[in-house]
Amino acid sequence: MNENKLTRKALIFRAIQYAALMIFGPVLKPLRGLFSATGGRDTIAVVTGRDISPATITAMAGAAIQALGGIDRFVRRGITVVIKPNIGWNSPPERAHNTNPHLVEAVVRMCVQRGARVKVFDRTCNSDRLCYVNSGIRGAARRAGADVSYMNPRKYRTVRVPEGLKQRTLKVYGDVLTADVVINMPIAKHHSLSQLTMAMKNLMGVLGGNRGTYHSDIDKNLVDFVKAIPTHLTILDATRILTNHGPAGGTLADVRETRTIVAGVNPVNVDAYGATLFGKRPSDLGYLRLAAQQGMGEIRTSRMNIIRRSV
Repeated sequence: MNENKLTRKALIFRAIQYAALMIFGPVLKPLRGLFSATGGRDTIAVVTGRDISPATITAMAGAAIQALGGIDRFVRRGITVVIKPNIGWNSPPERAHNTNPHLVEAVVRMCVQRGARVKVFDRTCNSDRLCYVNSGIRGAARRAGADVSYMNPRKYRTVRVPEGLKQRTLKVYGDVLTADVVINMPIAKHHSLSQLTMAMKNLMGVLGGNRGTYHSDIDKNLVDFVKAIPTHLTILDATRILTNHGPAGGTLADVRETRTIVAGVNPVNVDAYGATLFGKRPSDLGYLRLAAQQGMGEIRTSRMNIIRRSV
């Protein structure tokens, strides 16, 4: 008799669980990855390599994504993935103005092999064709199976910025808004206005309008970019970093080979760690202080879950 009662209770409990899953599952699904044991909201993966050869960079990318739960956590067959590197400048990879093409190629290939359709693009500062070609990114991304295109000015859509500090709305590229997954792939480098340009500032490359207006109150604008633009994974290229005269100046003497990539689901965490590669405290950067005040992420690296790997 007692055993039957326990069985009935178990069945009722399972029925309630099933009903809750049907009702709340679709709402909670996007949030599950943020709080998983392998990649919580304040978890980052920091991977260093013995060199920056293509083979080592490929291994670094794989190690970083594996540390966060594996590619299956982010990508599944049949979805559309947007990968947004920095392709802003007509410069070769050695100048550290654009994202390392070998890293872009490695991440594209992982997504394509998983069965996703991958799009790669950026709003360039110099000539589209010259930036795409001379950065090495067009060739690298196409080799890995990506659709590489120039951005169409007719595709921007107006998006509301929730509790914006500076902007109430932003014009965001439509392909970003319709993608199933957005992977932000900035390079870490010096910037004359914001001190550093990394994940948060890299999002400017999917915005329409007059780019110059965003440089007024740049710290507030960078926070608003993160609020308005959906991203699911950030992979910061610090294989080489530009330590001065950024974002597109300097000489090879300003480039330092740090052989590092930093990955996480929260661009605020990634940028906070990235600041330390330049000998800065995250709190030295105004946009990171504002993001922390807004509750958008932890910027104290001592309080992050940092998974370190070497390849």
